[in-house]
Amino acid sequence: MKQRLITAAVLLCILAVVLLTSGTVAFPFVAAFFCAFAVFEMQRCLGTHKKPQILIPSMLLAIGLPLGTLAVCRIKENLVLETASVNARAMYLLVFVGVFVLYMFFLFAAAILSRRTLSFPEIAASFMTTFYITLAFAAIPLVRFGMNGQYYYLLCFLGPWITDSFAYFTGVFFGRHKLIPEISPKKTIEGSIGGIVFCVVSFVVFGMIVGNITSSTPNYLVLGALGFLVAVVAQLGDLLASLIKREHNVKDYSHIFPGHGGVMDRFDSVIASAPLLLIACTLDSLLPINLLL
Repeated sequence: MKQRLITAAVLLCILAVVLLTSGTVAFPFVAAFFCAFAVFEMQRCLGTHKKPQILIPSMLLAIGLPLGTLAVCRIKENLVLETASVNARAMYLLVFVGVFVLYMFFLFAAAILSRRTLSFPEIAASFMTTFYITLAFAAIPLVRFGMNGQYYYLLCFLGPWITDSFAYFTGVFFGRHKLIPEISPKKTIEGSIGGIVFCVVSFVVFGMIVGNITSSTPNYLVLGALGFLVAVVAQLGDLLASLIKREHNVKDYSHIFPGHGGVMDRFDSVIASAPLLLIACTLDSLLPINLLL
């Protein structure tokens, strides 16, 4: 317990520094670092980290694509990035999908030419998980550098972590019925509901605080609905990460955070919900109505 608390305190300090520098070129570099670590953890869990045909291109994508978000913004003084247009972010996502299409055919070719040392399940699992993780760590900078991004990107962390924390505490005090014990024995239905409720409340409170700061009138109904969706998706991401670990007999993805596991263990719910928040924030930029703020 002492080790977990010390690690948590250190992580909070690191997170504070990252948040304070989120408007600069440092942010995509931080996203690329965590993305690369998460992809490597996943490849090791899948057992494909010893196969260079899979590992090397996966790592290159994990580093390069989050860094590629720098291309959507103009760098101003003191390495501060200006807000990116919707068209620039859409062009980036088009390139992102195109790169993964090429990666898919590369894996097909590697499997065909490998003389059956690469199996289709291996390349399929590697492709899907690399796409899943990389999309999330690219989505967070894209949210940050969009309209009202200095507020919206906080939801990428606030929603999943509020859901995780209150699902745990609600489950401890009120949990009676197991959610999916075959995947996560400690999670309960009551805890899941508690996580959803508190996430919805946190999104509404977030709207009130930001509304006062920006002198705008938030759409609380939409914020509450988004909080509900984020909570559900965050829990699905958590369960998916647990499912993969159980299928490969792994307790933690790594031990980079003593007492807390690896990047995938700490960011599994963030990874799942970040693309959803990117969609919501993009729609908020495109639609003429007041969708969020």
